[in-house]
Amino acid sequence: MLRLIYTSVQVPGFDRLAFEQLCEQASQNNRNLGIEGLLLCNGMEFMQCLEGPREAVSSVYKKIVKDPRHSDIRLLVSETTEELMFEKWSMVGLGTRPQSALSGESIAYTLLDHRLYRPWKSLGLGAADLIYEYAKVKAELEKAGEMGLLSKVFDVY
Repeated sequence: MLRLIYTSVQVPGFDRLAFEQLCEQASQNNRNLGIEGLLLCNGMEFMQCLEGPREAVSSVYKKIVKDPRHSDIRLLVSETTEELMFEKWSMVGLGTRPQSALSGESIAYTLLDHRLYRPWKSLGLGAADLIYEYAKVKAELEKAGEMGLLSKVFDVY
């Protein structure tokens, strides 16, 4: 299995509706190819993790690189793996909410990371750590049967 993690910059005018449609389309396509993953969106940038069969992930990534909805694509991680971090998530999109909207949510302080609101390309390879950390959060929430808590911090697509 192959895992890829990349960041990119959204084109101007890419809004939440476009993000929702992108996630729905990606989820459907990925399910057919056996690919799992997470797509984070902070309103300016994307960060995505794709996992699955090597040829399928490589093929999808080649299409992603040519997609006009983003630019400045930076591949942060390309690794072989036996264990999927986002198993059963053909593509879940998490859109960050404004920090001001989270101030009353106590859960925000355990799930939310200030790095979500910094330009991801400025974090360099450290940006990939966000993906690894959210994979741990996902696992813990699944174990506790509390996946709904994600929607207290993110718009979930």
